[in-house]
Amino acid sequence: MTSWTLLPVALVLLCFNTLCSLGCNLSQGLQEDFSLLNQMSTFSLVPCLKDRTNFNFPKEAIEGSQLQREDATVIVHEMLQQIFTLFSQNAAPATWNQTQLIQLLIGLNQQLEQLERCLGQDVEREGPSLGSENPMLALKNYFRGISQYLQSKEYSHCAWEILRVEIRRVFLFMSKVTKNLRD
Repeated sequence: MTSWTLLPVALVLLCFNTLCSLGCNLSQGLQEDFSLLNQMSTFSLVPCLKDRTNFNFPKEAIEGSQLQREDATVIVHEMLQQIFTLFSQNAAPATWNQTQLIQLLIGLNQQLEQLERCLGQDVEREGPSLGSENPMLALKNYFRGISQYLQSKEYSHCAWEILRVEIRRVFLFMSKVTKNLRD
């Protein structure tokens, strides 16, 4: 065999090893997304304090369900999908850095694809295999509440700022969950 015929094989092996070494470790991507959320707006939250609300993040339902690795991966995928939907289907404030918003959406999409490869299946069709309390339902209700909040506030700048702070909390939670998966 000549070196030219080995080149495609070597490239495939290199790509395969790179993909395998990535595993399901999302920590860098989540950290980058968190950073982008912090930087997207320079707007002071003080005028928005009156619009604060408790979105009731379902932390107990998720943590209390003794998640298995695959279940936790599916839940993180759902969180990323919901965040992607929030930021891509609704008109975010024009005052936000649009380049960073696009970078956030690209990063979310890449993480979703990475999780789908990690699971080796279509995670949208198959939910976690959990018992009586279904964290996925609690999670969907949580994000539905966020969407309703944005709608009720007519997608105001303050509503988006409150949402941005809330989603940063979600990223911190996802970072904790993915860290626990690695340990």
